[in-house]
Amino acid sequence: MAIASGQLGKMRMIFYYDADLPGIGVSYTPMYNPTSFSVSHAITYDEAQKDTVGDMPKKFKNATPRSLSMELFFDGTGASPSSTDALSNAVNVNTVDIRIQTFLKLAYQINGASHKSSYVMIIWGTFIMTGVLKSANVTYTMFDTNGRPLRAKVNVVVEESVSNSLIGKILKLSSPDLSKAHIVKAGDELALLCFKEYGDASLYTQVAKVNGLKNYRKLKPGMELLFPPINNLV
Repeated sequence: MAIASGQLGKMRMIFYYDADLPGIGVSYTPMYNPTSFSVSHAITYDEAQKDTVGDMPKKFKNATPRSLSMELFFDGTGASPSSTDALSNAVNVNTVDIRIQTFLKLAYQINGASHKSSYVMIIWGTFIMTGVLKSANVTYTMFDTNGRPLRAKVNVVVEESVSNSLIGKILKLSSPDLSKAHIVKAGDELALLCFKEYGDASLYTQVAKVNGLKNYRKLKPGMELLFPPINNLV
């Protein structure tokens, strides 16, 4: 995962409503990084009716959207630094219910203009995926004397979603005569920029090499980055 200054980077979630503008919305950081998460990949086939003895041919139909599963942990006991941050100080140490309500509101609240819930971008190191929250199962494991939850875990399932318009933009990046330049702004991350330009965050190492970056984690605002045609990278 993302390691900077010797510490594990925090997972981020960005909730947004415009499918063509991934990552432009409200940022949410879980109290703790998940200890693990799983990503399911699948391909479906049209299978011919088997009417003879022997192998049954399989014809590629499509690659199904990825599915991400992870468990988020919430602690309001004050036993660790992660539970005594700015939000905790603002509403007392016990913030488990408030944090979970905030997360569920961001994920499930229906937008008045689009009449649908938000999309979410998951960012952890160089892993980036856009999708929609398919389910969130909350389990409370510890309570205060007044019945308020002190600890809880939320099992989250996110199903991948990328708009047809965004896919079209990504495909156009395969044009051999197309190169793009980007002026770095504060907060820009190379992996996220690669995802927006190419739809593939893992290309950050090639882009860093093209631009002569020795430390891709420290982009200086104002510097210009060149994003060459994707077929020049892969």
